[in-house]
Amino acid sequence: MARRGLTYTQTINGLKVLLPLLALVLLSTMFLFARSVAPTSTIPFAKVELENRASDQRITTPFLTGQTTFGDDIKITASSARPDPHNPQHSEVENLNAEIIYANGSDVNLTAREGTVNSRRMEAELAGAVEVISSTGYRFLSETLTLNFNSGTAISNTEIHGDGPFGEFTAGSMELKVDEDDVNGRFLFTNGVKLIYTP
Repeated sequence: MARRGLTYTQTINGLKVLLPLLALVLLSTMFLFARSVAPTSTIPFAKVELENRASDQRITTPFLTGQTTFGDDIKITASSARPDPHNPQHSEVENLNAEIIYANGSDVNLTAREGTVNSRRMEAELAGAVEVISSTGYRFLSETLTLNFNSGTAISNTEIHGDGPFGEFTAGSMELKVDEDDVNGRFLFTNGVKLIYTP
């Protein structure tokens, strides 16, 4: 019985020495046979792309929410915005979307592929397939459009073509007006308006 106890004690004492030595051997083997990895090889961007991103100063998914001077809700979003290096008050935006919600619940949505936001004048110059859709039944396209964030008004001096409650139409210019007489916004089409009436 005493011999078995001695053997057990010797085994435990031997393992106390052997196991740390084994761990040390495994660690040293891991470091000795490890392959060197270049620090930049795990970064999924090319050096040129990283330099472009650093110098671009692009903001992704910017948004602006607030109220117009008439109390209407306005929300502006874009996929990206980049400040103009020559004019800090201007920002170039892509895939701009603007939504104006009036007091009576009607709304107007404006989208464009690109635009320039003037932070001093609180305006956006939209360009590239500008589309306007209103909950009152109007939908039309224009090449350019100026949207004022403060008043919630818009104006376009390029050809308009689209459709509305009375049929298809074209016009030389358009104005989205909001004033004390009509705080819920109304479209004013001018300059050679042509309407194909749909009864």
